[in-house]
Amino acid sequence: MAGFSSINRLKRKQEFQFVFNRPYKISNKYLLILFKPNQQSRVKLGVMVGKRYVKRAVDRNQLKRVIRESFRHHKEDLKGLDIVVLIRSECSTLGKKTWRNDINELWQALLVSLKTVHC
Repeated sequence: MAGFSSINRLKRKQEFQFVFNRPYKISNKYLLILFKPNQQSRVKLGVMVGKRYVKRAVDRNQLKRVIRESFRHHKEDLKGLDIVVLIRSECSTLGKKTWRNDINELWQALLVSLKTVHC
């Protein structure tokens, strides 16, 4: 099943702090992915979209939905990781198609880097 259940979410502050403490990083102009191996058989995702970069709540929520949807399609390949996706710069003027392309490119880069990191 390709859902996004609560077992695939980073929820507590400690879970986010674990990822923020010396993470591996992959980024592009608008997005930054921080990740660390989690010693579990599943992947967990946290998404942070600040008002500073995406002013309207509608746009922030839509961007989070696009990221979670893309994550659902890639989560089988990312098992054993805790991942946080952050917004790096103003991107509310971009469309959903651009957001999807950017996050999909980052997932592919993450998969490539996993081979070199040996998680």
